[in-house]
Amino acid sequence: MEERDVVIIGGGPAGYRAAIRVSQLGGKATLIENNALGGTCINQGCIPVRTLLRAAEIVDLTRTAKDYGVNFKETEIDISKMISRKNIIVRTLSSGVKQGLKSGRVEVIEGTGKLLSPSQLEVQLQDGSKKEIKARRIILATGSKWKKATLPGGEKIITPIELMEIKTIPESMLIIGGGFIGTSIATIFSMLGTKISILEESPHILPEIDKEIVSIFEKEMEDRSIRVYTEAQVKKIEENAQGEKNIVATVKGENVNLTAQCILMAEEREANINGVGLDKAGVKRNEKKGILVNRRMETNVPTIFAAGDVTMEHMWTHVAYVEGIIAAENAMGRDSKIDYTAIPYATNTFPEISSVGMTEDEAIAQGYQVQVGRFLFSGNGLATILGQRMGMIKVITQGKYNQIIGVHIIGPRAPDLIAEAALAMKLEITPGEISATFHSHPTLSEGFWEAARNICGN
Repeated sequence: MEERDVVIIGGGPAGYRAAIRVSQLGGKATLIENNALGGTCINQGCIPVRTLLRAAEIVDLTRTAKDYGVNFKETEIDISKMISRKNIIVRTLSSGVKQGLKSGRVEVIEGTGKLLSPSQLEVQLQDGSKKEIKARRIILATGSKWKKATLPGGEKIITPIELMEIKTIPESMLIIGGGFIGTSIATIFSMLGTKISILEESPHILPEIDKEIVSIFEKEMEDRSIRVYTEAQVKKIEENAQGEKNIVATVKGENVNLTAQCILMAEEREANINGVGLDKAGVKRNEKKGILVNRRMETNVPTIFAAGDVTMEHMWTHVAYVEGIIAAENAMGRDSKIDYTAIPYATNTFPEISSVGMTEDEAIAQGYQVQVGRFLFSGNGLATILGQRMGMIKVITQGKYNQIIGVHIIGPRAPDLIAEAALAMKLEITPGEISATFHSHPTLSEGFWEAARNICGN
């Protein structure tokens, strides 16, 4: 039986980062992947969605270019070329992962791995043959997948995976789920001309985001004629003679009938653990039906680790990167622990939203003496140049130590701007220290400086 130091099942963000880290630490790493390298993020998730957002932004630029003295006679949207461009970017990044693994001397096996015991795996290769591998340590990084809809007519619902290969732009779309993914797709396709409706079961869309930020975003969605139904649940779906979907739903307890050409499921993911062999190895699951791990990314079985979406805890690519590295270091005998302080969130919407730390309501509920600093992008030079003056940066501190406990941004390049806020929270930098730090002009990052000054009363 072949032997390895560390075997990683899954070639997504957690898996390939773990494999490279094992190799960097002198171990012999083997990565098993049955699909394209890069996982959901590169192949079906944030990279494809962000690429389509870029296309939608360009469409929007052609509509506003006249304000800068540039006139377009007609804007033609070619969805097939958009998808083709997306595919090129996906292949480029997936190839980059492959090259990184090769440069890192990681063995890649194309196949499906499953546990036979705490130290043995079976790999079904793509040619149908099987082989067994013995490993000193195993890292499970099989990710997550979209749940299948169980409601009547649910087979008529598509997921973002199918949407990313769409052939024509739908005239109308109903999106089930008003979270990060649902709102991102809603704004992208509304900019491409699709009539959008969102059904969200919570009282508000983007329930994890600060309500003040969400209220600004809701106004933008209203301006784009996006209909939002909250406290809503789909009961059944039927198809009429014209091929349109008739949706029966309840909204705030009342029955509502809606019609759309396309229905998208943008919520309800589950851990990709079927067939992995958790029971054979004795690996426990957590309350969210993912793999149970501690801060060292250890499972209850000493030889087995898990990282990324398969834990169903912090389902973000940037978290998966770090979890994979932590798992690899501990698999190689180090004592590393992950620190989940200051995880930034972001949408691929227009305008963009990003957040780190507590919302204002959460801070108040926890008994903090809250101070809030705000800066509107309407007062920012670069935002004015870009023609994107809507939005703001909101900084929340707790009064006793003047410590930043939350930052929330809506506006241009919010996901890029949040990095400074996350670092400030991680290092416990105060608003006074930020306001004493030079920020280039004209830049969007000045907004964070201004918001910090607002708290300080400057």
